[in-house]
Amino acid sequence: MKKIIMFILIFILYNHSFSFISAESNNELAAAFIKNNDLWIKIKDKEMRVTNGEYVRFPKWSFDGNWIAYIRGIKEGQTPLYQGELWLYDVKSNTHFKVTSNVNKNFQWAPNRNTLGYQSDKVLKITDVKSLNVHHNIASGIINFSWLPDGSGLLTSSKAGESVFSDILLNKFILKNNNQFQPHHFFTIRVREDDNFYGTSQFKWSYDHCWIAFQIIPTASLSADSNTIGVLSNDGRSFYMVGEMLNYEEWFQWAPGKNFLAYVQGINRISTLNKKLEVKNIHKDTKVLITPKGYVDRDLTWKTDNQIFVSRSAESDLVDVAQRPMPSIYHVNLVTNKQKKITYPSSNEGDFYPISLKNEEKFIWIRTNREQASVLIGDTNGINQRHWIKKIDLGTWYYEHWNWNEVFSLYQP
Repeated sequence: MKKIIMFILIFILYNHSFSFISAESNNELAAAFIKNNDLWIKIKDKEMRVTNGEYVRFPKWSFDGNWIAYIRGIKEGQTPLYQGELWLYDVKSNTHFKVTSNVNKNFQWAPNRNTLGYQSDKVLKITDVKSLNVHHNIASGIINFSWLPDGSGLLTSSKAGESVFSDILLNKFILKNNNQFQPHHFFTIRVREDDNFYGTSQFKWSYDHCWIAFQIIPTASLSADSNTIGVLSNDGRSFYMVGEMLNYEEWFQWAPGKNFLAYVQGINRISTLNKKLEVKNIHKDTKVLITPKGYVDRDLTWKTDNQIFVSRSAESDLVDVAQRPMPSIYHVNLVTNKQKKITYPSSNEGDFYPISLKNEEKFIWIRTNREQASVLIGDTNGINQRHWIKKIDLGTWYYEHWNWNEVFSLYQP
């Protein structure tokens, strides 16, 4: 009898603890992360595993922090999971829902409601959490897409024809009544015979929604060494190719309140060679090189319109793994041009993927020793640094770049 009573008490306490985590999910800083291939969440100081024995990647929070979308599949050696079953996790009810199969990693929540856009079997579709068994087909032949910043529709890229040299079409699909989308041609990227341009990355809007930044991606292995970053005005009248960079979408970001675009430019797939941070002022059509000679920059985040955190190491070609330089986080002031190192990992560790926290003088980043990783948090002046989440899985590695959004997603209310 005592054992039964004890079991009941443990069950009540466990569920009470989880209910507390869930109820606060849309008001607190939260993380979704992958540990031992399972999905975990951490809200404030409470941590919880929410799948058991699965193989999960690419967790993504809904705009209100009440849902997490993720890809679930089967581990096949060292092959990255870039396509699988799309699942949704309801944080408040601790419930999982399967949406559909054969979905690639580019699935996105609408910016203003719990509607999910995704690509399955080469068709762009949307579904809403209120009716998960209803899937609305938007268009076929879509290469990439993003939601418009007000959630009124989608911007897509596709090819004008079957030839690799055919032009790239950008179309807007505007949402009408009853989840019907009306297509509108927006812009054509002309492709010459020596371009080999196949498609685009996702699209990122400037703070005032007047400019769109995206990568133009060539075919096959060419995309591993060089992609062109372009900037397009939201009326489709002005288009600039501003530089070359690797195919990492986290490596180009708009300033929070100015039309400044920061990006890590440089060709060659090795991340420790020829990777320099530049900032382009779109209105003045000027750009400034930030990275000092002898160094490379990898990940970045804006703190303010004039301050950037960047992951920086000494420049190096590929050498023995133990001798490859690992980065620290630097604070860069664009007004004073002062650049200060603010994290100090040990000699066998590196600091990546800085994220500024809204309305706080704190930031988050990922530290790894190549075998495991942890999430740290600290003040933006470099003090009061501590581990926030220990031992998350590594993202896919490629020539000294780790894909951290594969295993970590931050929600900021």
